[in-house]
Amino acid sequence: MAPTTAKATPKTKAANGGVVKRGPGAPKGPRRANAKNAMAKMQAYFKQHRSEFKDLAFKDQQKELGKKWKASSENPKNNA
Repeated sequence: MAPTTAKATPKTKAANGGVVKRGPGAPKGPRRANAKNAMAKMQAYFKQHRSEFKDLAFKDQQKELGKKWKASSENPKNNA
């Protein structure tokens, strides 16, 4: 019988530092910029119209403002 060794094989790291490479796709920059702009518009809209619901609790204000935002002409999704 051949003698066994207790020596473990060293683990090698990937040459690219463990980063998963993905194939070419659509650039993510413009989409992210549009989302940031839409979020900023929504927050400004909420701030502007919050006084209309001052008698409600914050959570209920958010719900009502969200409903109003979805139907608003200032919402970029309604302009598309």
